[in-house]
Amino acid sequence: MDKAKCGICGNPMSLLVQLYTPEDDPPEAFHRTVYVFCCKTGICHREDWKKCFKVFRSQLPQENKYYTLADEPAGTSDDEEEAAPDIILNDFKPPSLCTVCGGLGDKTCSKCHSVSYCSREHQMLHWNFGFHKKLCGLREEVDPQTYSDLKTRDDNKLASTLFPEFEVVSGPEKVLTVEEEEEEQREFFKKNMAEEGHVVEGNNEGFDTTRALVPAGDEIYENTETGVDEAFLDFQRIIDREPRQVVRYARIEYETEPTTPLWVSDRCKPSEEDIPNCTHCGEPRTFEFQILSTLLHYLSINNTSQDSIDWGTLLIYTCQRNCSGPVYTEEVLWRQDFSEDGVQLRKNV
Repeated sequence: MDKAKCGICGNPMSLLVQLYTPEDDPPEAFHRTVYVFCCKTGICHREDWKKCFKVFRSQLPQENKYYTLADEPAGTSDDEEEAAPDIILNDFKPPSLCTVCGGLGDKTCSKCHSVSYCSREHQMLHWNFGFHKKLCGLREEVDPQTYSDLKTRDDNKLASTLFPEFEVVSGPEKVLTVEEEEEEQREFFKKNMAEEGHVVEGNNEGFDTTRALVPAGDEIYENTETGVDEAFLDFQRIIDREPRQVVRYARIEYETEPTTPLWVSDRCKPSEEDIPNCTHCGEPRTFEFQILSTLLHYLSINNTSQDSIDWGTLLIYTCQRNCSGPVYTEEVLWRQDFSEDGVQLRKNV
């Protein structure tokens, strides 16, 4: 967990998103997961957000020492002695995990030696904020009721220090025809003209059709007096199709042109220097997925607080070759914020 510590405060970061993203090529990426960690302290983000996020990619081939083969379900072997257990092979001993965050727990309580931690910070948190001070040395069989009550309160306390857990359900995004996208642009423009206080009547009054109806991919939006961020308008229009979405996944196929994110602003886009090539194989990193600001709502984060975290979108770039580096290969994250123009419109949408 030392790699997943905030570069500002030095505390272990919390797991923000974990996506299981298997690939057919190369074979080593048959089981593939991307982890995004985030510091929960807003002050750190305001000082330098680049030190407040970490992204790691982990992968395994289909045949490995941890999981049974997909084409050989557990318990189907004729030889009972060779029958594999359901998930983990007999010769694999899982490591101890931190009781606070679930990371590698290579440290233990010096008093009872029965609880593991990833760091001194989490050990102190469990002792002072949780209930380990009362649970330490308490045997369940001696006082089951007291132990059960304290354990429940302890679990609830520790859960509150992390982000709440949700399952991300995925589905394909509808591909619109040129005509459908033009109609969507028209309706979106009319809606926002009305909310800005302009009179909208019929199909043509209240907006300039020469600027609102253009070929898909070449949208041009009329700037208001405050100045409108065109990328934000496009972002808002597309997000309106499914307002509950929190992640947009766009992993490219090999030998194709890299996909581009759904930008939240015309500004603060990463340069080539901001997305360095893979440090292990030297190949370019390409855009894989983005985390939207809508996730902040589900995490119950009050972004009006001075000590809260906030973003427009988080863009994840990974090695396009899925190279086999360390067990957890570090990748790159770029944070793009809403522009002032986009924020002004966002308040009215």
